[in-house]
Amino acid sequence: MTIPATNRDLAPRNWRHVDLQHRGLPRYSADALDGIKAELRDGAGFVLVQGLLADADAADAATRLCRFGGKLGRLLPQNARQEELVEIADFTDEDAFDDRGYRSPGELQPHTDPPPLIMLLCLRAARSGGANRLVSAESIREAIKAERPGLLALLEAGFPFFMPDEETPGGGRIRPAMPVLLDGPGGLSCVYYRPFIERAAAAGASLPAQAIDALDLFDRVASDPEMQVRYTLAPGEALILNNYRVLHARDDYEDWPEKAERRRLLRLWLDADWLPEPPAAHAGRRNPMAAML
Repeated sequence: MTIPATNRDLAPRNWRHVDLQHRGLPRYSADALDGIKAELRDGAGFVLVQGLLADADAADAATRLCRFGGKLGRLLPQNARQEELVEIADFTDEDAFDDRGYRSPGELQPHTDPPPLIMLLCLRAARSGGANRLVSAESIREAIKAERPGLLALLEAGFPFFMPDEETPGGGRIRPAMPVLLDGPGGLSCVYYRPFIERAAAAGASLPAQAIDALDLFDRVASDPEMQVRYTLAPGEALILNNYRVLHARDDYEDWPEKAERRRLLRLWLDADWLPEPPAAHAGRRNPMAAML
Protein backbone atom coordinates (compact mmCIF):
# COMPACT_ATOMS: atom_id res chain seq x y z
CA MET A 1 0.00 0.00 0.00
CA THR A 2 1.37 3.41 -0.97
CA ILE A 3 1.50 6.07 1.70
CA PRO A 4 1.09 9.63 0.37
CA ALA A 5 4.05 11.94 0.79
CA THR A 6 3.94 14.39 3.70
CA ASN A 7 5.31 17.89 4.07
CA ARG A 8 7.51 16.76 6.92
CA ASP A 9 11.07 15.57 6.30
CA LEU A 10 11.32 12.10 7.80
CA ALA A 11 14.02 11.26 10.31
CA PRO A 12 16.77 8.87 9.18
CA ARG A 13 16.32 5.18 9.96
CA ASN A 14 19.78 5.01 11.55
CA TRP A 15 19.29 7.96 13.91
CA ARG A 16 21.29 8.47 17.05
CA HIS A 17 20.72 10.79 19.98
CA VAL A 18 22.42 13.76 18.35
CA ASP A 19 20.32 13.45 15.19
CA LEU A 20 17.01 13.77 17.01
CA GLN A 21 18.40 16.32 19.42
CA HIS A 22 19.11 18.59 16.45
CA ARG A 23 15.90 17.99 14.49
CA GLY A 24 13.49 17.38 17.38
CA LEU A 25 11.44 14.30 18.17
CA PRO A 26 8.82 13.19 15.62
CA ARG A 27 5.59 14.66 16.99
CA TYR A 28 2.23 14.43 15.25
CA SER A 29 -1.34 15.33 15.99
CA ALA A 30 -3.79 12.45 16.22
CA ASP A 31 -5.42 13.40 12.91
CA ALA A 32 -2.13 13.30 10.92
CA LEU A 33 -2.48 9.61 10.02
CA ASP A 34 -0.51 9.78 6.77
CA GLY A 35 2.43 11.45 8.50
CA ILE A 36 2.32 8.99 11.40
CA LYS A 37 2.37 6.01 9.03
CA ALA A 38 5.19 7.45 6.94
CA GLU A 39 7.36 8.16 10.01
CA LEU A 40 6.76 4.68 11.42
CA ARG A 41 7.52 2.92 8.14
CA ASP A 42 10.25 5.06 6.54
CA GLY A 43 11.44 7.55 9.14
CA ALA A 44 12.43 7.36 12.79
CA GLY A 45 10.30 4.29 13.41
CA PHE A 46 8.51 5.95 16.33
CA VAL A 47 6.18 8.90 16.86
CA LEU A 48 4.76 10.90 19.74
CA VAL A 49 1.07 11.66 19.28
CA GLN A 50 -0.76 14.57 20.89
CA GLY A 51 -4.46 15.28 20.97
CA LEU A 52 -5.72 11.73 21.24
CA LEU A 53 -7.51 12.53 24.50
CA ALA A 54 -8.95 15.89 25.42
CA ASP A 55 -8.96 14.71 29.05
CA ALA A 56 -6.23 12.30 30.15
CA ASP A 57 -8.54 10.80 32.79
CA ALA A 58 -11.53 10.42 30.48
CA ALA A 59 -13.62 7.39 31.35
CA ASP A 60 -13.70 6.30 27.72
CA ALA A 61 -9.91 6.48 27.20
CA ALA A 62 -9.72 2.77 26.33
CA THR A 63 -12.52 3.09 23.77
CA ARG A 64 -10.88 6.09 22.13
CA LEU A 65 -7.49 4.41 22.09
CA CYS A 66 -8.88 1.26 20.44
CA ARG A 67 -10.76 3.36 17.91
CA PHE A 68 -7.60 5.25 17.01
CA GLY A 69 -5.58 2.02 16.86
CA GLY A 70 -8.14 0.64 14.42
CA LYS A 71 -7.33 3.51 12.07
CA LEU A 72 -3.70 2.38 11.97
CA GLY A 73 -4.23 -1.36 11.71
CA ARG A 74 -5.63 -4.48 13.32
CA LEU A 75 -5.60 -5.00 17.08
CA LEU A 76 -3.69 -8.12 18.17
CA PRO A 77 -3.96 -10.27 21.32
CA GLN A 78 -1.22 -9.48 23.83
CA ASN A 79 -1.25 -12.46 26.16
CA ALA A 80 -2.45 -16.00 26.69
CA ARG A 81 -5.87 -14.65 27.66
CA GLN A 82 -6.10 -13.06 24.20
CA GLU A 83 -6.63 -9.55 25.59
CA GLU A 84 -6.30 -6.81 22.95
CA LEU A 85 -5.93 -3.98 25.48
CA VAL A 86 -3.66 -4.24 28.52
CA GLU A 87 -2.85 -1.89 31.36
CA ILE A 88 0.78 -1.00 32.09
CA ALA A 89 1.01 -0.46 35.83
CA ASP A 90 2.55 -1.87 39.01
CA PHE A 91 0.71 -5.07 39.88
CA THR A 92 3.39 -6.56 42.13
CA ASP A 93 1.03 -6.36 45.11
CA GLU A 94 -1.47 -8.54 43.22
CA ASP A 95 0.53 -10.89 41.00
CA ALA A 96 1.76 -14.19 42.40
CA PHE A 97 4.76 -14.01 40.07
CA ASP A 98 6.02 -11.76 37.28
CA ASP A 99 6.55 -13.27 33.84
CA ARG A 100 5.69 -10.02 32.07
CA GLY A 101 7.86 -7.06 33.11
CA TYR A 102 5.28 -4.44 32.21
CA ARG A 103 3.33 -5.36 35.37
CA SER A 104 6.14 -4.26 37.70
CA PRO A 105 8.00 -0.96 38.31
CA GLY A 106 11.52 -2.21 37.62
CA GLU A 107 13.88 -1.11 34.89
CA LEU A 108 13.49 -2.78 31.49
CA GLN A 109 16.54 -3.08 29.24
CA PRO A 110 16.37 -2.42 25.46
CA HIS A 111 14.19 -5.06 23.82
CA THR A 112 11.45 -5.63 21.27
CA ASP A 113 7.94 -6.96 21.80
CA PRO A 114 6.38 -9.52 19.44
CA PRO A 115 3.99 -7.35 17.32
CA PRO A 116 4.68 -5.08 14.33
CA LEU A 117 3.45 -1.94 16.15
CA ILE A 118 3.18 -1.00 19.83
CA MET A 119 1.10 1.91 21.08
CA LEU A 120 1.30 3.30 24.61
CA LEU A 121 -1.11 5.92 25.94
CA CYS A 122 -0.23 7.63 29.23
CA LEU A 123 -3.10 8.29 31.61
CA ARG A 124 -1.04 9.03 34.73
CA ALA A 125 2.70 9.49 35.24
CA ALA A 126 4.69 7.97 38.09
CA ARG A 127 5.78 9.98 41.10
CA SER A 128 9.28 9.89 39.61
CA GLY A 129 11.12 7.95 36.90
CA GLY A 130 9.57 5.70 34.27
CA ALA A 131 11.09 7.40 31.23
CA ASN A 132 11.01 5.50 27.94
CA ARG A 133 14.32 4.95 26.16
CA LEU A 134 14.38 4.26 22.42
CA VAL A 135 17.17 3.09 20.09
CA SER A 136 17.37 2.38 16.36
CA ALA A 137 18.13 -1.21 15.36
CA GLU A 138 19.89 0.12 12.25
CA SER A 139 22.25 2.17 14.43
CA ILE A 140 22.93 -0.81 16.70
CA ARG A 141 23.93 -2.95 13.72
CA GLU A 142 26.16 -0.21 12.31
CA ALA A 143 27.96 0.16 15.64
CA ILE A 144 28.49 -3.60 16.03
CA LYS A 145 29.75 -3.87 12.45
CA ALA A 146 32.26 -1.12 13.14
CA GLU A 147 33.48 -2.63 16.43
CA ARG A 148 33.25 -6.43 16.04
CA PRO A 149 31.82 -7.41 12.65
CA GLY A 150 32.49 -11.10 13.26
CA LEU A 151 29.73 -11.21 15.88
CA LEU A 152 27.02 -10.11 13.46
CA ALA A 153 26.72 -13.64 12.04
CA LEU A 154 25.72 -14.93 15.50
CA LEU A 155 23.05 -12.27 15.86
CA GLU A 156 21.75 -13.00 12.37
CA ALA A 157 21.58 -16.75 13.10
CA GLY A 158 19.87 -16.07 16.41
CA PHE A 159 19.37 -18.00 19.64
CA PRO A 160 16.74 -20.27 21.20
CA PHE A 161 14.34 -18.43 23.46
CA PHE A 162 11.90 -19.34 26.19
CA MET A 163 8.20 -18.50 25.91
CA PRO A 164 6.42 -18.42 29.31
CA ASP A 165 2.98 -19.97 29.51
CA GLU A 166 1.85 -17.20 31.92
CA GLU A 167 0.11 -19.82 34.05
CA THR A 168 2.77 -21.26 36.37
CA PRO A 169 6.06 -19.90 37.74
CA GLY A 170 8.80 -21.04 35.36
CA GLY A 171 6.29 -22.69 33.03
CA GLY A 172 6.66 -22.49 29.29
CA ARG A 173 8.67 -24.01 26.46
CA ILE A 174 11.85 -23.48 24.50
CA ARG A 175 11.31 -22.09 21.02
CA PRO A 176 13.73 -22.66 18.11
CA ALA A 177 16.45 -20.14 17.38
CA MET A 178 15.13 -16.72 16.42
CA PRO A 179 17.41 -14.33 14.49
CA VAL A 180 18.06 -11.08 16.35
CA LEU A 181 18.95 -9.02 13.27
CA LEU A 182 17.69 -9.96 9.82
CA ASP A 183 17.20 -8.18 6.50
CA GLY A 184 13.84 -8.45 4.81
CA PRO A 185 11.64 -6.72 2.21
CA GLY A 186 11.33 -3.62 4.37
CA GLY A 187 14.96 -3.48 5.44
CA LEU A 188 16.36 -4.52 8.80
CA SER A 189 14.10 -6.35 11.26
CA CYS A 190 15.01 -6.94 14.89
CA VAL A 191 13.67 -9.37 17.52
CA TYR A 192 15.39 -9.19 20.91
CA TYR A 193 14.55 -10.00 24.52
CA ARG A 194 17.60 -11.28 26.37
CA PRO A 195 15.86 -12.60 29.51
CA PHE A 196 14.03 -15.20 27.41
CA ILE A 197 17.28 -16.21 25.67
CA GLU A 198 18.88 -16.70 29.09
CA ARG A 199 15.88 -18.67 30.36
CA ALA A 200 16.13 -20.98 27.34
CA ALA A 201 19.80 -21.60 28.13
CA ALA A 202 18.97 -22.25 31.79
CA ALA A 203 16.33 -24.76 30.66
CA GLY A 204 18.89 -26.70 28.63
CA ALA A 205 19.07 -24.98 25.22
CA SER A 206 22.55 -24.88 23.73
CA LEU A 207 24.03 -21.48 22.89
CA PRO A 208 26.82 -21.18 20.29
CA ALA A 209 30.35 -20.17 21.21
CA GLN A 210 30.75 -16.41 21.66
CA ALA A 211 27.00 -16.02 22.19
CA ILE A 212 27.57 -14.16 25.45
CA ASP A 213 30.09 -11.86 23.73
CA ALA A 214 27.53 -11.06 21.04
CA LEU A 215 24.70 -10.47 23.52
CA ASP A 216 26.87 -8.35 25.82
CA LEU A 217 28.01 -6.20 22.90
CA PHE A 218 24.43 -5.80 21.66
CA ASP A 219 23.29 -4.71 25.14
CA ARG A 220 26.18 -2.31 25.60
CA VAL A 221 25.58 -0.61 22.27
CA ALA A 222 21.78 -0.51 22.72
CA SER A 223 22.17 1.04 26.19
CA ASP A 224 24.70 3.70 25.15
CA PRO A 225 23.15 7.14 25.90
CA GLU A 226 24.64 8.44 22.65
CA MET A 227 22.51 5.89 20.77
CA GLN A 228 19.25 6.52 22.64
CA VAL A 229 16.57 9.11 23.07
CA ARG A 230 14.84 9.32 26.46
CA TYR A 231 11.35 10.68 26.91
CA THR A 232 8.75 10.62 29.68
CA LEU A 233 5.18 10.52 28.43
CA ALA A 234 2.85 13.13 29.86
CA PRO A 235 -0.80 12.32 30.58
CA GLY A 236 -2.71 12.31 27.31
CA GLU A 237 0.37 11.61 25.15
CA ALA A 238 0.85 8.43 23.13
CA LEU A 239 3.99 6.71 21.85
CA ILE A 240 3.84 4.43 18.82
CA LEU A 241 6.77 2.18 17.86
CA ASN A 242 7.63 0.22 14.74
CA ASN A 243 8.73 -2.85 16.64
CA TYR A 244 10.72 -4.21 13.69
CA ARG A 245 13.03 -1.20 13.74
CA VAL A 246 13.10 0.42 17.19
CA LEU A 247 13.96 -1.17 20.53
CA HIS A 248 12.51 0.28 23.71
CA ALA A 249 13.49 0.30 27.36
CA ARG A 250 12.18 1.90 30.53
CA ASP A 251 13.75 3.48 33.59
CA ASP A 252 12.54 2.11 36.90
CA TYR A 253 10.07 4.31 38.70
CA GLU A 254 8.80 5.24 42.15
CA ASP A 255 5.04 5.38 42.35
CA TRP A 256 2.55 7.09 44.62
CA PRO A 257 1.43 5.09 47.68
CA GLU A 258 -2.25 5.58 46.79
CA LYS A 259 -3.23 3.05 44.15
CA ALA A 260 -5.65 5.44 42.47
CA GLU A 261 -2.75 7.85 41.83
CA ARG A 262 -0.23 5.35 40.44
CA ARG A 263 1.39 5.40 37.01
CA ARG A 264 -1.01 4.03 34.42
CA LEU A 265 -0.57 3.45 30.71
CA LEU A 266 -2.73 1.60 28.21
CA ARG A 267 -1.11 -0.54 25.50
CA LEU A 268 -2.16 -1.85 22.11
CA TRP A 269 -0.38 -4.29 19.81
CA LEU A 270 -1.16 -3.74 16.14
CA ASP A 271 -0.61 -5.30 12.74
CA ALA A 272 -0.74 -3.06 9.65
CA ASP A 273 -0.93 -3.86 5.95
CA TRP A 274 0.90 -0.64 5.07
CA LEU A 275 4.05 -1.99 6.72
CA PRO A 276 6.40 -4.13 4.59
CA GLU A 277 6.30 -7.85 5.24
CA PRO A 278 8.84 -8.96 7.85
CA PRO A 279 11.51 -11.52 6.97
CA ALA A 280 10.17 -15.07 6.91
CA ALA A 281 11.82 -15.97 10.24
CA HIS A 282 10.04 -13.03 11.92
CA ALA A 283 6.72 -13.52 10.16
CA GLY A 284 5.09 -15.05 13.23
CA ARG A 285 4.87 -11.55 14.60
CA ARG A 286 1.85 -10.98 12.33
CA ASN A 287 -0.12 -13.02 14.90
CA PRO A 288 2.49 -13.15 17.65
CA MET A 289 0.81 -14.85 20.58
CA ALA A 290 -0.70 -17.57 18.37
CA ALA A 291 2.70 -18.22 16.84
CA MET A 292 4.70 -18.17 20.08
CA LEU A 293 2.55 -19.87 22.68
